[in-house]
Amino acid sequence: MLALALPVAACGGDAGAGGLEPVTVTSLPSAFLASMYVAEKNGLFADEGIDLEIVELQSGVDGVSAVVSGSAQFADMGLDDLATLAQEGEESLVMTHNLVGRVTFTLVMNPDVARDKGVTRESPIEDRYAALEGLKLGVTSPGAASDKYLRHYLRSAGLDPERDAEIIAIGDGASLLAALETGQIDAYQLSPPTPYVAEQEGFGTVLIDGPAGDVPEFKDFVYTGFAVNRAWAEENPRTAQAFSRALNAGMERVAADTAAASAEIVDRMGEDDVAIIQQTLDALLPALSRDGCFDPAAVRSTLETMDSVELTPDLGDANEGALWTNDYNGC
Repeated sequence: MLALALPVAACGGDAGAGGLEPVTVTSLPSAFLASMYVAEKNGLFADEGIDLEIVELQSGVDGVSAVVSGSAQFADMGLDDLATLAQEGEESLVMTHNLVGRVTFTLVMNPDVARDKGVTRESPIEDRYAALEGLKLGVTSPGAASDKYLRHYLRSAGLDPERDAEIIAIGDGASLLAALETGQIDAYQLSPPTPYVAEQEGFGTVLIDGPAGDVPEFKDFVYTGFAVNRAWAEENPRTAQAFSRALNAGMERVAADTAAASAEIVDRMGEDDVAIIQQTLDALLPALSRDGCFDPAAVRSTLETMDSVELTPDLGDANEGALWTNDYNGC
């Protein structure tokens, strides 16, 4: 349904408005997409000959059908999702631009619940996992990354995700934030800023800070990148390369001045506090890729970790060209 709702962008080099190549990106709004937002705000995609349309979704899972069908060209998605799709026989997508080298999910809990459980961010990670027992836990949608990684935490504590906690699909970051504030859920995890907002407002306490590397196995990890419709990229290599160049130019601006970047992306975050957005960017900066390149060894170790912690059904193919390629990012 989503694929049908999106505009069908041109293939084979057809130009859009003003002679620019139309490119559609689907994404779940996130601060780790700051390079894209800053590049768009400053006309860096237009400088590369791209007329960019960003279609924001409630869950990253929703973007897959649009890119598979060709009604969108790019979607930000986790390597685990891409590996799972490939193992299920869907091989039309390939990741062309690395975004994040660390799992950035940040788990925030109702402070009273955390107090009753006797845990803080300084508690051993195993105790923080165990504290999820019996709680109402919010996720964006079933099968989304927010769901899969939360289930890993529960299993790591020897808990059954189906029996020992109530996992509730809530929707986007704003919805999860509201659900925590109103007591509909006891905890949720999502990439910042909303977990930081909950803590600042006093109705949340951060127990697991992903950008800070609180989870050892996810600290050096090929987490998220831009996946492209493989056939479209093969037909439009110059546009795919231009997309990555614009992202890298945007990333240069983010790294050079997080305060300025925060002011430029605040309207995308559903949060009007620029200070919170800057806190988020400063926290994320060590995890953000500066050049979009994939390290084959890092991909292999990530796939091995995902298999061992049951994020994917099988090990997956780590070779270039299967799930990822550096053909379009200038590496």
